[in-house]
Amino acid sequence: MSVAGTRRLCRAGLVAVLVTALCVLTLLDSPPQLPDPPADPPPTPGGEPPGTRSIVAYSWARRLALDYRPTKECDGNGTYGTTLNTFKLADEKWLETIPGQLFLYSAHLDLRVAGYPSLRVIGVKRGPLPTSGLFCTVWYEEDERGRAVSVEALVSTIWLDEWGETVDSYAGILVGCQLPPDPAIEPSRVYVGLEPCHQDASHSLAIKNREERNRTEGRRRQFTLCIKGLDFDEDISAKIVAFVELHRILGAEHFYFYVFNVHENVLRVLRLYESSHVIRWFNLTLPGDLPNEKTARRRLLAEDIWTKRRMELIPYNHCFYDNLHRSEFVLPIDVDEAIVPVRRNNWHELLLDERIKLGRSFKDFASYAVRNVYFFPELQQTRNQTDRPSFQWNDSSTTDDTLLTGLDYLDTIRTACISPEGDSVKSFVSTRRALTVHNHYALTTLNPSTRRAHHFDPDDVLKHHHRACDDRHLDCEVMMEDVRVDESATRYADELERRMRVFFNDLKAFA
Repeated sequence: MSVAGTRRLCRAGLVAVLVTALCVLTLLDSPPQLPDPPADPPPTPGGEPPGTRSIVAYSWARRLALDYRPTKECDGNGTYGTTLNTFKLADEKWLETIPGQLFLYSAHLDLRVAGYPSLRVIGVKRGPLPTSGLFCTVWYEEDERGRAVSVEALVSTIWLDEWGETVDSYAGILVGCQLPPDPAIEPSRVYVGLEPCHQDASHSLAIKNREERNRTEGRRRQFTLCIKGLDFDEDISAKIVAFVELHRILGAEHFYFYVFNVHENVLRVLRLYESSHVIRWFNLTLPGDLPNEKTARRRLLAEDIWTKRRMELIPYNHCFYDNLHRSEFVLPIDVDEAIVPVRRNNWHELLLDERIKLGRSFKDFASYAVRNVYFFPELQQTRNQTDRPSFQWNDSSTTDDTLLTGLDYLDTIRTACISPEGDSVKSFVSTRRALTVHNHYALTTLNPSTRRAHHFDPDDVLKHHHRACDDRHLDCEVMMEDVRVDESATRYADELERRMRVFFNDLKAFA
């Protein structure tokens, strides 16, 4: 047999071994056994080394095998039907399972890896968790009674070690609970704690089942936006409407808002959008002994920037997992930002161009990052802004100074300096390939071979950041010396104004 034939045979044999192993994993609820990979032939000059894709596939399967934890049946869990719907995220509750140490926020079914269904539980730990390990108790509803199984929990921190963490700090975690590979039966509740086979199903998190998902999902959306905890005393209702409508023009189909504290007019806006299924919004609180009184919470988050940044990742990851099977991409973003294409009209066209440009390698990334430029309000004062749309919400509950001046999204003077790759970016995060989410990009990936972020060319798209310059973090004098005229957002002005008028007319009608 020739050398080439031998190589083909080796590769074919490796593929056959991997396919067989993965098929076995989908059928058995036992720790899978995978053989060591055969040695690859030496690399050819130039191009991809032979067997590279096979090794990547093997490594992925091997990691799944090493992470696998078998479940065991729990006996004597009592009646189950009376415990349904006892926990709702909208009630602002955290589920404390280890006093002072472990707080659970939400639980989500992850069916992305064939043969490895998992629950992903988002929570917060304080300091190191007990070394004895944690266990997931998972309930299934069968004939109005409860069947429960227990499995060892796999815990990862939603943070990077190089960013630092104090021993006693609060940090987000993602808990993985392996499920038996039975797609016909889905779990309904989960508890994570020190003991296996937890007895009290009422002290657990509810999981959205398949029937409810099918009823609420419809078709898979392309873009969902995630907006971290709003905390404003002032009336920013006009800004929220401008933000939502501009991004709907750009391609956003759904929005997740998280709320600490906002003006009553902002709540009216959120409720009307919610009634038309444009947004979902959630009251947000901090876990454990972190303060939730408004003044104390604001002081903490202003003074302890690392706690603030770690806690921001909880709503972002909840938004990601709640849209895991609903949207192609989630976009963590702030209300003073807008992702504006330069050459194209919307995000769908932008992503289509990038898919064509990258070809097969498009799927090698878990997020697609857009670089940042600043539209400081101080810069806009240097030009005549009288042609910007402006109108008043004539409502008896408002005063004459309630003008819809949230249209700073249409400003035209920006810094010439574009942020470096990875600095102040915002990203379209793939729900197929990311595992955890940071406010700038995918933090970790589902498949270890997937790369975290690809950066768009700034000639194709920019993130417009509308905020005052802060001398503590930026060299404002230098940045404002070199500016550019950028009218890329003004093409949306007429449509944005029309949409805002329609919305506020509806808001008055439903007042």
